[in-house]
Amino acid sequence: MTNIVSCIVANLVVMRQGHPKHRRLAVPLRHDTLSRYDRRGFGHLPHVIDVMATMGLVVKHAAHIKKRRTGIEATGELLEALPGATAEEVGRAEGEESIWLFARTGRNAIGKKLPFELVDYVDTEETQRLRREMQEINTFLANQQLELQGQRQAAFRLTRHFLLRNATDPHTFHLHGRLYGGFWESMPKALRADLRINGEPIADLDFASMFPRLAYARVGAEPPEGDLYAIPGLEEHRAGVKAGFAAMLSSSNEMTRLPGDVKKKLPVGWTGRKLAEAIGAKHPALVPLFGKDIALDLMFTESCILVAVLLRLARIGIAALPMHDGIMVAAGHCKMAKANMGHLAQASAGAPIPVVTK
Repeated sequence: MTNIVSCIVANLVVMRQGHPKHRRLAVPLRHDTLSRYDRRGFGHLPHVIDVMATMGLVVKHAAHIKKRRTGIEATGELLEALPGATAEEVGRAEGEESIWLFARTGRNAIGKKLPFELVDYVDTEETQRLRREMQEINTFLANQQLELQGQRQAAFRLTRHFLLRNATDPHTFHLHGRLYGGFWESMPKALRADLRINGEPIADLDFASMFPRLAYARVGAEPPEGDLYAIPGLEEHRAGVKAGFAAMLSSSNEMTRLPGDVKKKLPVGWTGRKLAEAIGAKHPALVPLFGKDIALDLMFTESCILVAVLLRLARIGIAALPMHDGIMVAAGHCKMAKANMGHLAQASAGAPIPVVTK
């Protein structure tokens, strides 16, 4: 019971520190069967929350987020006590699963997000190796000092997410593979200047045009010179081109209409077909990959490069915070980090991928 109460309070503290505008903690209270993703010993969570509500410490709100999460809001003496606690006092409990496997539960469609479900897989030598890698990365980063605007940040644990295209597919770990769980991943770019790693300001390092370069490596072709997202007529709309490029690689169909998030980043009058033709004209070697749902494969290669970079840097004492297609390191380690990123990307992708400082 004590562990459950501590967990609830710790999450409320972290939410208050990191997301001060939010007051409710979303908590899943319905569990049919335990899986590898569930915390052992938390079966009494609904009862403990009811007791805390009766004592006037929390308020329960009706389930939301697809009716699967009950809203928990601090009140009374607990609410008064929260400002006195800091995020750096919060730790992570042991035993959290770091290798997550999801499966699509619907068909792919341009402009629509697919629902996913967790898959309760059986461990193999491969999953044990993947978990050891994440354990090494997390253990090293846990001993580094991360501060934002002078405040030490709460403990975190990175997890690696893999995906199955269909729920009936064999349980494999060769798609997606990106890392999640770092507070910096959702941080506005403007705040990154206020981030410190072991007292140093950060250097934000990025693989330049990584997705199209990985696609070129896959077809064994040489990419053109310059910015791969520079499309005639869309020079001022690079974000829209980048999003459209990703959509074309993610879809299993020809892109005839623009996804909503892409459309609002492009000029009026641009259609899915027009964008596809413009990108195809710029990258004819990649046309065979468009509409083939290849993005998950490219993400996997990308994630393997990132994991290799994190491990290499950790083993030489350099803390790196992953950002899918880049990392953040202390500014003093910028040169060494860039050299390792370039070397490991070449080794994994079989083609050079330039590294730039944002």
